[in-house]
Amino acid sequence: MTPYSLAIFVEVITATGTKKGDLFLADVNKQLKSKNVTTNIKVELQLHYVYRLFTTIIVDELAPALKAIFGFRVPDQTSRKIELQYLHECARISSSIGLTANPIVNFSGMLGTNVLTLGTDISFNTKTGNFTKRNAGLSFTNADRITSLALKVDTKSIDKSPKVGLALALKP
Repeated sequence: MTPYSLAIFVEVITATGTKKGDLFLADVNKQLKSKNVTTNIKVELQLHYVYRLFTTIIVDELAPALKAIFGFRVPDQTSRKIELQYLHECARISSSIGLTANPIVNFSGMLGTNVLTLGTDISFNTKTGNFTKRNAGLSFTNADRITSLALKVDTKSIDKSPKVGLALALKP
């Protein structure tokens, strides 16, 4: 892919294109900024018609340390979702919900310092009433090593048994 940029005043439009066999694939990207709102628009093209449209609207500092993200793709009507993120020095929380009749709700969070960190990631399907993702992790770092422990519950397995992983990395 060869990227090309065209600057119009302060704004930039980026276009890329590539040829794969008989197909020509291209995309055009546009980013608009106004105070604390950033809008990203991407159009993917295949031959001479619009193939997909991606839009993301990000509102920074909705409240102190709070960010809101709204995104959707056309023609995929199930892709619409809204996400809220709280970003603090020792904590990160993110929650999202699909904007559909039966949305999937996701929550992930992290609490810690540069020595000890605890995190989780869970998803809940409102249609089935089941958790589709349940993960947790713990990380410990000192001068000699980084140790991580991860717990994943496989919601698709019959016995729903948790999978536990341990990673140890020694600093050179």
